[in-house]
Amino acid sequence: MKTIQELREQVFSLPLIDTHEHLPSSEEVRDRDTDVLKEYLSHYFNRDLVSAGLPPRDYATIIETRLPIREKWKLVEPYWEVSRYTGYGRSLDIAVRELYGIDGISGATIEELNERFLESLEPGHFRRVLKERCGIERSLLCVETLEETYDPLIERSIHCDRELFVPVYIVNPLVHPESWVEVERIERESGLRITSFSAWLEAAEANVERASSIGSPILKNSLAYVRSLHYERATRAEAEEAFNQVFRTRHFPEWHQRPIVTAKAFQDYLFHFILEIANRKKLVVQIHTGIQEGSGNLIANSNPELLSNLFLEYPDVDFDLFHIGYPYQNVMTVLAKNFPNVYIDMCWAHIVSPNASVQALIEWVDAVPVNKISAFGGDYLFVDGVYGHQYLAREDVARALTVKVEEGLFGVEKAGKIARLLLYDNPKRIFRL
Repeated sequence: MKTIQELREQVFSLPLIDTHEHLPSSEEVRDRDTDVLKEYLSHYFNRDLVSAGLPPRDYATIIETRLPIREKWKLVEPYWEVSRYTGYGRSLDIAVRELYGIDGISGATIEELNERFLESLEPGHFRRVLKERCGIERSLLCVETLEETYDPLIERSIHCDRELFVPVYIVNPLVHPESWVEVERIERESGLRITSFSAWLEAAEANVERASSIGSPILKNSLAYVRSLHYERATRAEAEEAFNQVFRTRHFPEWHQRPIVTAKAFQDYLFHFILEIANRKKLVVQIHTGIQEGSGNLIANSNPELLSNLFLEYPDVDFDLFHIGYPYQNVMTVLAKNFPNVYIDMCWAHIVSPNASVQALIEWVDAVPVNKISAFGGDYLFVDGVYGHQYLAREDVARALTVKVEEGLFGVEKAGKIARLLLYDNPKRIFRL
């Protein structure tokens, strides 16, 4: 017990590099037309509640209406009580205990919690949580939206709070555009009119180059939500033929849905094209693997093993693989062990399953060089969740390393140094911060 306490104190005193967030780009754009349930159920734990049986209409009432907080709680309480022990639920209870001094979320505390939460909407809460309470030096920020008037490159790369965040450029629309709204956004970002496949390639390169030049050293691909991670080699002719189908809906009026369906050959070619840029500019590539947020999906699409050809073909590109690949964490072990350019990222993982995260980390100490693992990424839409997640992450790192100390592999002092590698030194080096 002394070992775990000593090591836990060391781990909880360490600074963090946060490898992945979806927070508002600055506190000023935080939604203030909210309450504690609307914000806390905007992400993650809502999926556990739906899985437990929360009717979609009741969830919509919680998110979309201004019912008194007590009435909202009555809708969700039965499902909350059977879900609260998941990583998602524990993260929220930790946050309210540590940030608001309230002993968990329940019918007895919900009204007082909501009052204190509303006070947190005053300026300064982001810095208090991220800097003072979490000890996060920088967070890598991904901002994604489908709003037509939103310019994602400008939002990420210019207007995000650079004291808190490092912007990440999301390549999804370049690889897998889904509507003419996205095409027109890419035209605005690049300053180029898309009239041909050659123009698309030029625009894609211009956008990645511009993002890199104004402070986005990392590219992200999260397309495992909508397609397989197996990006095969396609010829330019195949890709161009697929791209030409895009123009079939170009004549639809702007008020009409103007969908785009691009064939796999186009998507595969474009991601290889972007990886060539990453190789030339020494950009890190983050890829979503494993569990997909939401209710229902094809998990086999996100098996990290499907990326093996890319690791072989682009040996000088560093690939940061998200979410421990859960439930493919054993596959992740072998990939990180066999490929010098593959790194393990534990973002999201500690709230998906704290126990799986601990067991995976124990195995990685046995099988993978410890300089290849980044142990924390909050991956939240709201800031209080980040606090709960980093708390669980620190506990998991301490628990895993304690096992190795008790096995006699190394002492407490060395365990503390490894913890610093996992939580701070590794991500700072991997992401060129």
